[in-house]
Amino acid sequence: GKIMTSELIGLGLIDQTDVKNEDPNWPAYKKYFMHGTSHHIGLDVHDVASIYTEFKPGMVFTVEPGIYIPAEGIGIRLEDDIQITENGQFNLMRNIPLEAEEIEEIMNS
Repeated sequence: GKIMTSELIGLGLIDQTDVKNEDPNWPAYKKYFMHGTSHHIGLDVHDVASIYTEFKPGMVFTVEPGIYIPAEGIGIRLEDDIQITENGQFNLMRNIPLEAEEIEEIMNS
């Protein structure tokens, strides 16, 4: 929550007053970031596993932060799919463009 709070303050979507007056059960950042950041991928796209499951080689899960701005009717979520290996992790999405310029270049080619 601290990183998202800081980023939303930087974007001007929330301010220190929002943070000071937030409900501990529903922090100020939840207005724009109301979901988790990850889920397991397996036989089903949203495979079920406990959040306490230890990572093991061969497991794949997402890292997909996103923000939604209801007043503007927009949102964005960026997803990386990460495979756990014997030596750490491997980003299966490493060659997928993320920057606007990269995406526009592909769209215009």
